Amino acid sequence: MRDVGDKDARRATARRKVAADAVSELGALLKQWRALRGKSQLTLALDAEVSARHLAFIESGRTAPSQDMVLRLADALLLGLRERNVLLVAAGYAPQFGEGAWDSEELKELRQAATMILAAHDPHPALVLNAASTVLDANVGALTLMGEGRDALGRINLMDLVFSPGRVRSAIGNWQEVAGFLLYRLRENARLRGPHSEVARVLARVLAFPDARHLPPMPGGSGSVLVPLTFTVNGVTSHWFTTVTTFGAPLHALAEEITIEQFHPR
Repeated sequence: MRDVGDKDARRATARRKVAADAVSELGALLKQWRALRGKSQLTLALDAEVSARHLAFIESGRTAPSQDMVLRLADALLLGLRERNVLLVAAGYAPQFGEGAWDSEELKELRQAATMILAAHDPHPALVLNAASTVLDANVGALTLMGEGRDALGRINLMDLVFSPGRVRSAIGNWQEVAGFLLYRLRENARLRGPHSEVARVLARVLAFPDARHLPPMPGGSGSVLVPLTFTVNGVTSHWFTTVTTFGAPLHALAEEITIEQFHPR
């Protein structure tokens, strides 16, 4: 009987340690996100409609928040669905939002919708991007513009095409203007997704290019309200502007991050 009691006590101690570790990890994440968002404890507490004392207890690991409280804090911190999952898991709860890959069965409807949009936009270029600017799908016009085949989808990154020496970069007539805007957009996306995200890794890769470091922090302009794109291939120059489509009310992390970039002739 004593051995059974000892085992139960050890199991209970182990469970308490796991719970304490989870609360400690959650507290560290909350502090990190607060710093990234420029929020004090008091500001976050007010935004989440919780007492500053309770938030301080959560961050210090003195109390374990409910699942609802974790989601309220995530909402106040403007976290994406993927980042909300991380916060939930750190607090000891199951993730609430799907994170399947682009080719997963759960995203079949999304892929079908994207395919319809891409096909309807042909022969003008249109491509599907994730948050890190990986090209997940593209119509014939976009593949022709990039000089890539369908076998490259899921492996090529729009930022690499624009910033690294090669066919795409050399074809952009107003490269500095386009690159400056894309870098600004990438920085904003990395700020939203956090320093450990795939977006942040792509940003670090882009900033390793010497020309990227000399671009202004805000996109410069030619006086236009749109950022134009001038593209020259085989001596033929075309002029474009782009629009970005997102999916409304997503309940899946990747679905929330997907954008469809469509090129329109000017």
